[in-house]
Amino acid sequence: MTPLALPAANLIEIVILSFLYGIYFSSLGIAARIELTTESGRRWKRLSEIRKLIIVVSVLLLVNSTVDLVVVVIGGMKMFTKGPAVAFDLSVRYQTLIKTFCVIFQTLVGDGILMYRCWVLYDNSRIVSSAAILLWFTNFGFAIRAMVILSQAKVELILSIVIQPWMRSFWSVTIAVNILTTSLIVMRIWVVERENRRLRCNLDSSQGTRQTILGRAMRNIVESGAIYTCASIFTLGSYAAQSNVLYIASAVEIHSVGIAFNLIILRCARSGGEKGTSTVPTHSIDFGGMSTQPAANTAFSGDDAEKNVTESPAPTPINKQVDYV
Repeated sequence: MTPLALPAANLIEIVILSFLYGIYFSSLGIAARIELTTESGRRWKRLSEIRKLIIVVSVLLLVNSTVDLVVVVIGGMKMFTKGPAVAFDLSVRYQTLIKTFCVIFQTLVGDGILMYRCWVLYDNSRIVSSAAILLWFTNFGFAIRAMVILSQAKVELILSIVIQPWMRSFWSVTIAVNILTTSLIVMRIWVVERENRRLRCNLDSSQGTRQTILGRAMRNIVESGAIYTCASIFTLGSYAAQSNVLYIASAVEIHSVGIAFNLIILRCARSGGEKGTSTVPTHSIDFGGMSTQPAANTAFSGDDAEKNVTESPAPTPINKQVDYV
């Protein structure tokens, strides 16, 4: 099988990168409206009402992904006007360095947000988050070493055997961090949801199998984690194969973080706006200010409602504020 030529890889990278940037930017616009305006959309939120961490992370991801797109397009224009040999020019090597930095930075930010979510959900437990933190700092070391090697390159080194061990290690640890933190977050939500299901079944058996906000949140976390993990596996496989497909993989990877981040904001907002249909007391987790506690209505009526609620011990709510990726 003929290997993918560098100009072809660069052209495909530009197309995919531009397409995914459009998806990312569109989702970012909707997420920004959710974060900066009230639920009715009639006024801007006050500064005290804005979740500042989400805004800071969103700006970082936007600036970084935009810089990456600009650098890739400029490099592609030079390659198609001056030929593939331009890849060895000093200016293009600097563009390769910037592009690699953007992908690594985006990945480290994504991993950092995963660890933050895990840390908050587990009551700031250092024991639970220590493994992920250790892996993150290890990955940070791999990233620094890879960037140093790339900055000292005399020729195009992105697929060189010199940098291969460091980048393979980086992406392997990235996959491990993502799987570990996502599993811990899902397990925490599942434990709370299982307790809620038990309480609902005790008071009203018809509600035992009904999908809840926590159930949807758990599904959203798994889906977003799968997007990020699959992109990282694709990138790792490209490095292992030493193929120019790596250029395409990097385009997918850098936007998988931002798209997954915005996706959870959008789905949490949609779930937070839905009304529940039960008076059953439940545990709740507050996803960044959007409570998962269902609203009470007339699922029971009259003396039966009072009896069902008063005879059941109301558990202490578990409230966690999580700024999601």
